[in-house]
Amino acid sequence: MARLYEMCNDIDSEDLLKDREELTEGEKDKMMKNFEAGKKKFSKRNKRAGKIAGFVAAAAVAALVIVPNTSAKAAYAMSQIPILGDVIRAVTIREYNYDSERFQAEIKEVQLEVNKNGEDGGENPEMDQSVATINEDIDEMTNRLIEQFEEQAAAGESYGGIYMDHEVVTDTDKWFTLKIDVAEVAGSGSQYQYYYHIDKTTGEIASLKDLFKEGADYVTPVSENIRKQMKERMAQDENLTYWADEDSEFGFGFEHIKEDQNFYLNHKGQLVICFDEYEVAPGYMGLVEFVIEDEAVADILK
Repeated sequence: MARLYEMCNDIDSEDLLKDREELTEGEKDKMMKNFEAGKKKFSKRNKRAGKIAGFVAAAAVAALVIVPNTSAKAAYAMSQIPILGDVIRAVTIREYNYDSERFQAEIKEVQLEVNKNGEDGGENPEMDQSVATINEDIDEMTNRLIEQFEEQAAAGESYGGIYMDHEVVTDTDKWFTLKIDVAEVAGSGSQYQYYYHIDKTTGEIASLKDLFKEGADYVTPVSENIRKQMKERMAQDENLTYWADEDSEFGFGFEHIKEDQNFYLNHKGQLVICFDEYEVAPGYMGLVEFVIEDEAVADILK
C-alpha cells in the first residue's frame, strides 16, 4: 500500500535532494531574509520559533516558515464549540537528536490516540482505523528520515541536518488536522509539510475534495485562480518568480493543483492552498501559498 504521506504530498525529499544544485550565495541570503521575516510573525504565536530558528541558522541554508492553519471550512465554522465527540490527542512517542560540528538532527515522532468522549462512549471503528493508518504512515516516514540522515552523517561529506516537528492545528467536534513540518539540509535546503485530516463526523481520513460538493471540479477553478495570482504577483514585483505557464521561459510550469493538495483556511475562512519548496517556484521562494479568491469557488463549496 502506498504511503499516505505520498498521497498527501507527492514530493519525495530524497529525489529533491539528489538532483538539486547547491544554492548560490545570493539565494542563501534571500532565503535567510525571508525566514527572518516569517520568524518575527510566527514567534508571537508559537514558542517553537526559537528552536526552528536555531536549527535553520546552524544549517545556514534552510528556511522553515510555519504558518497558522485551521484546515476544513466545517472545522473553521465550529472552532468555538466545545468538543463533545471523540477526542484525538497527539502524543510525542520518540525524540531523535544528533548534534556534531557538521550534522544536526531534531526529530519528534508523533502518534495519535483516541479518547472516547461521546455520549455513548461506544466504539468508532472508522476513527480507530484512520488513526491507525496515520500512525503507521508517520512511523514509516520518521524511520525513513532517520535512516536517510544517518547514512548522510556516516558518509561525513559536506554537512547536513533534519528537523521534524508537529502541531495540531484543528481539533473540534467535527474535524481534526495534524500538521508535520520538515526541513532537510544536504548541500542545499528543502522544506515541506504534511497534513493529516480526519472528518470526525465519519471517522474517515479527509482531504481537499471534502470541502466541495460531491463531483464538483474544484481542481480547475482553484488552479486557474492560482495561475492568475502568480502572474499578478510577478507583474508587481520583479523579484518574485513562479512557474506560471507550461510554455514559460523555464520550459515547464504549473499546470494544476493535486486533487489532495495541502491546504488550510485563514482567519477569514478563506481557502489557502499550500505548496512546498520547488513545487511551483525556484527554491529561494521557499514555501508558497495562495489565498483563493472567494468568487472562484463560491458555487462549489459545501
